[in-house]
Amino acid sequence: MMNNNNNKTYKGIGSKKTVILGAHVVSPSAMELLPMEDMPLLDKRDQVIVIEEGVIKDIVPSSEAPFGEEWEVYDVRGAVVIPALTECHTHAIFAGDRAAEFHARIQGETYHDQQKKGGINATVSATRNASDEALLRNLEYWLRVFLRQGVTTLEVKSGYGLNHEQEIRLLRIISEVKQQQQALVEVAPTYLGAHAVPKDAKSRQDYIEEMVMKTMPVVRNENLADFVDVFVASVAYTVEEADFIYNAAHRLGFSLKAHLWELEHDNSWKLLEKYPFVSVDHLDFAQREDLEVVFAKGTVPVLLPLTAWHLSYDIRRTYDLIKDLKGYFAISTDFNPGTSFSPSPWQAITVGHIEFGLPIFELFFASTVYAAKALGLSDRGAILPGNKADLAVLSVPSLDWLGYLHGINPVDMVFKNGSPVQ
Repeated sequence: MMNNNNNKTYKGIGSKKTVILGAHVVSPSAMELLPMEDMPLLDKRDQVIVIEEGVIKDIVPSSEAPFGEEWEVYDVRGAVVIPALTECHTHAIFAGDRAAEFHARIQGETYHDQQKKGGINATVSATRNASDEALLRNLEYWLRVFLRQGVTTLEVKSGYGLNHEQEIRLLRIISEVKQQQQALVEVAPTYLGAHAVPKDAKSRQDYIEEMVMKTMPVVRNENLADFVDVFVASVAYTVEEADFIYNAAHRLGFSLKAHLWELEHDNSWKLLEKYPFVSVDHLDFAQREDLEVVFAKGTVPVLLPLTAWHLSYDIRRTYDLIKDLKGYFAISTDFNPGTSFSPSPWQAITVGHIEFGLPIFELFFASTVYAAKALGLSDRGAILPGNKADLAVLSVPSLDWLGYLHGINPVDMVFKNGSPVQ
């Protein structure tokens, strides 16, 4: 049966010491980049999660629970408690929609054709015309949608401004939301000026030089982004253009991410051999030799089931290569208005399981510890002493229900830094 926990707080409201009582703890139990098949699972019933100053101090049987007037106690009455989810790839700041494109694609129009007449640039136009206030409120709204589903760390890319002024504007809005909402969701900003070539650019080279010479130094000086990302594809930027952009980003001290092999195969592996990438994302058309370089470099491959589903691609082939290489992967929603208009990590898990046949516990690991690693984070994604106490209490009796029960949000309660926030 579904759990109806009616969680209760008993003592010490506002205390910096918290106990979550009666937890069925289900979590990855290592923080290393292990092969997915070697990631150990912690699965213990009737446990107490002891939290101090927002950090997990211990996991012990309920009979050993510490009690005292200084403790804030939550009894979850046997509910499954997991690490809060990390969304490591989203495009959550935008205006407008591309519903017409979506329905046209269902009827046979291709993504390549849509990029020529609208696509990303259609969202750029709508976003440029939106006010700062509208964009800020939209981003706050989507952030709370993610929070309700157990997400407490969210990567957000720019990329719908596509000129210096607009990209800086988007990153400043992301930064403002990051500061305002940090007690609920931690935001990891990414500069994706190289999302597409803007229609109004004087030339490709002119815009690339603007990104490198003008925009990235401002982003660095104002600390507006943790990462720089480039969409490497025939409809966006060539490997050589990406090399020029990444060279500048690396020299400025940015961490690097990349959209690779989403629409076709190319020689992007050259970038991986040259620069230290935290993650490379999409990978629908990656080959075995590409993934060998990914794992040799300790980079996290990020699969995006919802986008592959929308574009009728098959990530099972990529997954099989990863498994054959004894590798690992993260997943994310790729939430965006064009190819994945779904801010639901649970739908990403369901589609990954039902449509592509990926094992449910691997998808769970991919949404937690490996997703955190895809943002370079080693302090969350597993319920282990020393990690941040970012947790989600589920309404389902076991993780076996994930994918099996779908179409609802299975999250009953969310803790951020040991405090209930949802």
